Amino acid sequence: MGGFSNVENNASIRGYIMRCLVKGYHFALPVKTLSNKMMSCGLIDTPDISDQLYYLEQNDLIKFSNKSNSLNALNNDAVVRLTANGIRFIENGGNPEMGIDL
Repeated sequence: MGGFSNVENNASIRGYIMRCLVKGYHFALPVKTLSNKMMSCGLIDTPDISDQLYYLEQNDLIKFSNKSNSLNALNNDAVVRLTANGIRFIENGGNPEMGIDL
């Protein structure tokens, strides 16, 4: 991955997810769309982004539709959206200590 460590790679993936959600309709996108976008640009090799989604969900930055969670969102074709805290996080320019590279 071009010299990225695993921590840096995860931070960039989380940041990409957050930036994509900002551009989505009402700050939301289907999880499959997010996964496909990241695969097409070479950011990930497999469509499984559950670890990154779990991290963002646990920090109350995103939430899922259809009572899905980060582990089954891809299989349930869930929609992920930014929470109010997620929008505030992006508006404030992020926090470098959180492991999200905006």
